[in-house]
Amino acid sequence: MEQPTTAQLLQAWKQLPESIRYQPATQPQIDAFESQHGPIPPTYREFLLQFGGGAVGSEWLDGVDQLANTHAKFRRERSLHAWRLDDAFVIGWDGAGNPLAISREGAVVVEDHNFGGVHRLASSLMAYVARGLGHAL
Repeated sequence: MEQPTTAQLLQAWKQLPESIRYQPATQPQIDAFESQHGPIPPTYREFLLQFGGGAVGSEWLDGVDQLANTHAKFRRERSLHAWRLDDAFVIGWDGAGNPLAISREGAVVVEDHNFGGVHRLASSLMAYVARGLGHAL
């Protein structure tokens, strides 16, 4: 099966109820986050600017307004759970309280605090979004 384009994914995304989508970020919002927390990976930056964030399948990806709280929570919990996502950018939490992140290689990963380990969920952010939107394409 052919991978959908970003435009096709965005069209499917916009068909989702507004209650499960965050508004797309603005460049000033991105700049404000980065000035306090560091750079956002380019793929996630584009996702925030075009899609905004929200429900992807059964999980939620942060919008720009949620990212600061996520990064603060991750730092607070780092010693408690001994998170190993040092080289990854956290983009949300799954339903079990595990951090979702984009790895340095661009894959979407989750670190499971119950079973241990970092697990790859998708090869890229857009592949993760495509899988989550599969029913809407």
